[in-house]
Amino acid sequence: MKNYIYIFLFLFSLSQSQDFSDGPYGTNYLDVAGPFQIEDLGVRQVGDLDGDRTISLKDILLYTSYLDGEINFDENDLLYSDINTDSNIDIIDIILSIDKIFNFTPAIWNFEENWIGGESFILIPSNTLWQQNVKLELLQNSPLNVHYIFLSNLDSNYEDMQNLKDEFDVILNQFPESLQNHWLTHLHYSAKKISEYEGWLSTGLANRSALGINQFQELQEIGSLSNPDGFIGNYLHYLAHEALFYDYQWNALNEDENTYDEVSVFERELYTGGWAATIEKIVEFPALDQLNNYSGMSIELLRGCPDANGNYSDQGCDDYDRKARMFICDEDGSNCHEAARWITPFDRQPHHLTDISPFISMLKPGGNKLIKFQESGWPNSLLTMNFRFYHGEDLLDTPQSFQPMWVGTIPFNPEFDDNTPPMVFEVPENATKVEFVSYITGHGWGSNGTFNCAEFCNSKHMFSVNGGVYEFENDHPEAGALDYCMQPSTISQGVKPNQYGTWGYGRAGWCPGQDVHPVITDITDYIVIGGENVADYDACRVQGNGCVTPPTCQGDGYCPEIAVSSYIIIWY
Repeated sequence: MKNYIYIFLFLFSLSQSQDFSDGPYGTNYLDVAGPFQIEDLGVRQVGDLDGDRTISLKDILLYTSYLDGEINFDENDLLYSDINTDSNIDIIDIILSIDKIFNFTPAIWNFEENWIGGESFILIPSNTLWQQNVKLELLQNSPLNVHYIFLSNLDSNYEDMQNLKDEFDVILNQFPESLQNHWLTHLHYSAKKISEYEGWLSTGLANRSALGINQFQELQEIGSLSNPDGFIGNYLHYLAHEALFYDYQWNALNEDENTYDEVSVFERELYTGGWAATIEKIVEFPALDQLNNYSGMSIELLRGCPDANGNYSDQGCDDYDRKARMFICDEDGSNCHEAARWITPFDRQPHHLTDISPFISMLKPGGNKLIKFQESGWPNSLLTMNFRFYHGEDLLDTPQSFQPMWVGTIPFNPEFDDNTPPMVFEVPENATKVEFVSYITGHGWGSNGTFNCAEFCNSKHMFSVNGGVYEFENDHPEAGALDYCMQPSTISQGVKPNQYGTWGYGRAGWCPGQDVHPVITDITDYIVIGGENVADYDACRVQGNGCVTPPTCQGDGYCPEIAVSSYIIIWY
């Protein structure tokens, strides 16, 4: 089943392709990757009749069998058998094939010529990686739209690459023919040392164990390839994590520019951070009539990190996972409300696009708003932030107003329910839809009797409307799972992989290096239109199949807490 999913994603990504960029090119992270070419042992040449990427006695025997009338060649076979391109398969082609056996010259694989868009590339110059016996796992975990390019500067490079190709060939023989043929075109083995190539490869790969190129043709840093459960070893198959995240970025960010309007907030602006420090900017948003014609809104955030030279690099990133939030405020800085939330990764640079459509109500009636960004720690970030407003047609209603409900960081202890008393909200007579929208994430763990809450324990959050006319809940069963955040399916949802910390463990409503999506519940059918309504909020710690009182913190460690921002959103 997984292979079929990957095939679908591969075809979808190609449908969203873009042309090869004409630069400007560079060798720093997030620079555009320039053209290059390699002598590739993995490229099929004329004379290679059996498609094994070598010309050998087996191919000569196929020639003779064809000429003797024992076998037939299909159209593809004929293409690779006509070495002198005279449209005839004869003894001359056999002679030329024999010459290729004794005077073999690898074919050229050209990056620009093979760029079809929608594909990513990972260059691997580290022999300590490509000598590992996890090559099957690498292919099994990889999306189909990634190319792996193996290179080396060792004097034994040619022999090493031949052996590496042989190893992959053995693995590919276990695959269905369609997958075999696919990977044969997506695995590349450099016949020459890196230093022997002209262009940027020699400098671009210097002191790097691997280097990525995503579907936007941007150079990508490779993170830690060690197991976050103990930080042991470096694993070749963890490179598949990078390719999965490239796919997430491509599928999330690569939208048709004709379908949305963009409002820029920050463009590679330095945020020095600090506890409670913010970076802010007054931004002019569209007027009310225009906002009412948008079908939705998303927020793009590139949280880059500067190295000593001001270039993007993981080396300039913060060492810890922290809450990052975007607030929409009145122009004078009052009435600030959280509209977006992310959790930062350990020493890596995430890039997300998050649907926050309900919070278009915070921008109305339009005009100037103060946008604030804040991280809860001591980061050093290069921020790029943009709003995207999506074009709609003949919209009957949109989110028009909001009312804050429970907002803040609430200790997760036996008094939690007392600290979240019932809230009253009014719904106007012209309302057509009412939503309850919330961000709820658990943090802290304490050290004495707190059950790893609230970061690593499952907590259930229960809401009721109008005395129980309607009840709904949100829980976090993934909290505490040893490898939830590093599963391929989770990375594909936007977790920045291969971090330099305990990024693999599941958390309560979040993963390090991922955007937090607002939870939206339609409560229209259960509230009084044109009158007062009451909502209540309780929470508990999940124990087995039951629900128990939140723990009591002993005052040590990081006491458990719930970071909540919740709102009633009114549509009309």
